[in-house]
Amino acid sequence: MHGIVSSLRNSKLFRSVAVIELIDEETVKLINIQAEVTDGSILFLTELHTPTYQKYSYHWQTEDGRLLVRWDNSPHWKDMKTFPNHKHLGTTVTPSPRADVDDVIATIREHVNK
Repeated sequence: MHGIVSSLRNSKLFRSVAVIELIDEETVKLINIQAEVTDGSILFLTELHTPTYQKYSYHWQTEDGRLLVRWDNSPHWKDMKTFPNHKHLGTTVTPSPRADVDDVIATIREHVNK
């Protein structure tokens, strides 16, 4: 969990990285982060891990709230070949392998450097 915070802070893409919630216990690990990108967009990151369950959401949006990309594993796209993992690009949902913070940083970096 602490590696996620380090990755965000070390990337130089973020003006601020705020840890909203952090639980780091033996059987429950939860992190909630809000990070402001240098272009003004915002990343909301949530990861929850227990011995039998894992949930994640990386929600990246414009400053005014328009969705850019969200990677998550909410199990409501059962026909998706990467189920439960998927990616939202605006209103379009596409298959996506399990994303991690490094994938998200790379995508944001590509967007910001254009």
